[in-house]
Amino acid sequence: MAYILFLMANAALFLRPAELFPAMGDFPLYMYLITAAIFASAHQILDQLRPRNLFFQPVSLCVILVTIATAISHLSLGDVGSAIKSINAMAKVMLYYLTLLSVINTPQRLRTFLVTTALSATVMITLSIVDYRDFVAEWSGRDDLEIVREEEKDLFETNEPRRLRHVVDWGNVSEDGQQQWIFRITGLGMFRDPNDFALVLNLTIIISCYFLADRQLSSARYLWAIPIALSFYGLYLTHSRGGLLGTGVALMAWMSTKYGGRVALMIGLMGAAAVPVALGRQGNIDVSGGTGQQRIQLWADGLNQMKTSRAVFGIGEGKYPDVAGLVAHNSFIHAYVELGFVGGTFFFGCFFLPAWAFYLMKRYRFRIEDHDLERMFPYMAAIVGGWCMGMASLSRCYVPPTYMICGTAAAFLNLVGYYRARPVPVLVFNHGLARHLAVCSFGFLLCCFVFVRLFVRY
Repeated sequence: MAYILFLMANAALFLRPAELFPAMGDFPLYMYLITAAIFASAHQILDQLRPRNLFFQPVSLCVILVTIATAISHLSLGDVGSAIKSINAMAKVMLYYLTLLSVINTPQRLRTFLVTTALSATVMITLSIVDYRDFVAEWSGRDDLEIVREEEKDLFETNEPRRLRHVVDWGNVSEDGQQQWIFRITGLGMFRDPNDFALVLNLTIIISCYFLADRQLSSARYLWAIPIALSFYGLYLTHSRGGLLGTGVALMAWMSTKYGGRVALMIGLMGAAAVPVALGRQGNIDVSGGTGQQRIQLWADGLNQMKTSRAVFGIGEGKYPDVAGLVAHNSFIHAYVELGFVGGTFFFGCFFLPAWAFYLMKRYRFRIEDHDLERMFPYMAAIVGGWCMGMASLSRCYVPPTYMICGTAAAFLNLVGYYRARPVPVLVFNHGLARHLAVCSFGFLLCCFVFVRLFVRY
């Protein structure tokens, strides 16, 4: 029962019934479903929290420590009220993660979870494309578009109703001097930013490719070409550079685990050379001006706080706009600045540790004895790699979909270790792993500083 409830709650993250059926009003269906799933799996969740199990699954340890870090970031400033509010919000996300890890305890359950996730996302993608086409037909050529856009420019960060259901950005100026507009598709709920939507599109492509290549499904597997086609079309309509980069990184992660790093690097270089010609604006990744430069300036404003006494525990969860005017548009920098090096390292670890495990499995030819898990390995690497690249242009440190990804990777690693003749954990949290995490976190943060220093223009 807990597993079914969790699948329904996870589907509600993508489909947002209240948006599909306005008569439901603000009925919090997701909260009811996930709460029921948590209670139904309470025993398994408590088992996940045992110290021994946390050391055998260090990703879970990092998620719990991120939750604690959100409170410490405020307590270090003496703000008890904000600390209570932050840990209350993040604890809900942590429980989502722990429930995922508790109920996905067999390879078949993991496959079913991937199926329901991809199908839920496909329904959302289809609805978004249909609505986008109607939206473009409605607003193209309208004289009041710029006025409405200016009036609603801040509503995408809220739940307020708006007339512009998708994002409208400035385009080029035509030969006759007319301003052109770019209509960028968005999804439902928390995916109503084109870059957020691109994360879901890439995820759907990867999962669909996994099932498309599954010969056990016989001719039925070719139906998975439909979500792939819809997702690529949707990705094009997002005009998202971050989404395009996520696709590229996902492909390289898949190829490096499937065929080796050299093949992935060669294909990656060829793709990088072809993209600017093939995709125009979306393939024009420029950091010297436009939104690219604006984001680097946001990163610079935030990283300046890491040079102060707030470097250890951060400026406080949710406080990034106070120092930069907007969120960081980079989840990792956002976490380092708000939660300090301590909390930022734990957030970094939520994704570094699965990636590190994948690297060790590939390097030392770790034998995956279950056939489904063995075939799933490259796709899991692609899911983690693509999502991490997408988070480099988004601030999504504290939302369930982010922890769905690291939770899926953690569940995969649990199953790989358990479904062996002699069960053994793939990763164990010890002094060596802690040292690797700290050093790599510091190195990553240092690279962020160097990148910003080289490319920021004020």
